[in-house]
Amino acid sequence: MSVTVFLSGHLKTFSNGDLEVPVVGEFANVGEALDSLWKIHPALRDRVLNEQGEIRTHVNIFAGTDDVKRLKGLQTRIDPGIELHIFNAVSGG
Repeated sequence: MSVTVFLSGHLKTFSNGDLEVPVVGEFANVGEALDSLWKIHPALRDRVLNEQGEIRTHVNIFAGTDDVKRLKGLQTRIDPGIELHIFNAVSGG
């Protein structure tokens, strides 16, 4: 199974300039797919997850069109071929 992870522009510094990263393997959930991403680009982990291994407050991860924070977070189940999108939350007035 392959999952494509799309990164927002501010993360390309930590991914050797890659904004689209295919990860290959058998993944039951978002966390397993991201574990494979960290093996390719380890510096991304600390920008996406906090010290407790949870998604940072101001980072959004979508599996397809679903916000994984509104589901089961890193335990959100994924299907083969899904696209994951990681980007900073936008706030302000």
